[in-house]
Amino acid sequence: MDTIKVLILSTNLEEKFDIENILTNVDYISIARDADTMEDALAIIDVENVDVVLVSSNYNGDGYDFCERVTTEYMDKAVIIIESEVHEDIMHRALFSGAKDVVLVPIKPNKLVDSIYQANKLTRKRMEFQKVTPAKQRKSTGYGQIFTLFSTKGGVGKTFLSTNLAVSLAKNTGKKVALVDFDLDFGSIALAMNLTPRYTISDVVDDIRNLDPEYLNTYMTSHESGVKVLAANIEPRMNEFINAEHIQLILKNLQLAYDYVIVDMPSRFYDPVNPAFVFAEKVFLLTTPEVATVRNVKGAIATFVDFNFPKSKISVLLNKQSRRSEIRPKDIEKTLGYEIQYVVPADYKKATSTLNQGIPYVSKHPRGSITRSINKMVKTIGDGKES
Repeated sequence: MDTIKVLILSTNLEEKFDIENILTNVDYISIARDADTMEDALAIIDVENVDVVLVSSNYNGDGYDFCERVTTEYMDKAVIIIESEVHEDIMHRALFSGAKDVVLVPIKPNKLVDSIYQANKLTRKRMEFQKVTPAKQRKSTGYGQIFTLFSTKGGVGKTFLSTNLAVSLAKNTGKKVALVDFDLDFGSIALAMNLTPRYTISDVVDDIRNLDPEYLNTYMTSHESGVKVLAANIEPRMNEFINAEHIQLILKNLQLAYDYVIVDMPSRFYDPVNPAFVFAEKVFLLTTPEVATVRNVKGAIATFVDFNFPKSKISVLLNKQSRRSEIRPKDIEKTLGYEIQYVVPADYKKATSTLNQGIPYVSKHPRGSITRSINKMVKTIGDGKES
């Protein structure tokens, strides 16, 4: 077994000594020299070719910020957070900072060693997939872009826009497009596209150890538009074994197999699928011009802020806009504190008809008002041409 080089970053000397005592007894782990400052730590990561960084949550004021810096700048390093407690908010922070795991104090030796081993294994596997040299690397744009559609309010047209955006991307760019249904309990992408999938996400998870981009493609369902669909499970009870690590592996492999990946999310923050936010090039946050919806979406933005999610990655999309709308776009922008990046008009009769038929609106009505808006959107996120 190859040696795993570990850097320990903690201002608590007792905690640091405990970790060192545990790891010195593991023959395949070596410990990097001490770092006095954050800049020293970054230099050691470079010079000593560190594999795994153990960082205390309060290191340098905020260990999560340091974790995010390392995982952003170094594709080949795994970071594990050391915490005094673990609850939902902490797990969200760890996820959004790029940490592979959270280890609880007092530290259990077996848990710590297993966490280091698994984090390093997962990172090595990712590097093998991406075929890059393990060294300091900025995130590359040489693999597929993920666009995640989300709203904490149901009925805003999330699935409708996900399907039509995917089809428009495939048509206008000629690139490989995947459409993924991460609304695990109530997903309806397959129904909206009149598909009967042979496989669903649970089949992928069952075979997760063998997953690679080519193998993942065998679980996708083909649509006549050229879009490949990874469908949600038919029965919600099949979702209980799906976790965030599974979703990360699925997303990484999708990025390697496709140019664009459109993700349809549930109408809530849900830990197993939250990696779709982290991996996204953009999160399209959907609202409609109604008071209740705007208030709901404002709450979603507050949650993103609590988790230190980059504001630049969020684009507000106003759906079902019409002259009769009860709120004007500028009032929505004032309430949310975000500019509206995209506007899709209301066309209720045609939109409902296409959904009921399982035919994408952009295919059925190539000159329709919604099609024009979605094609315009594709111009800004893809390399296609307006129809």
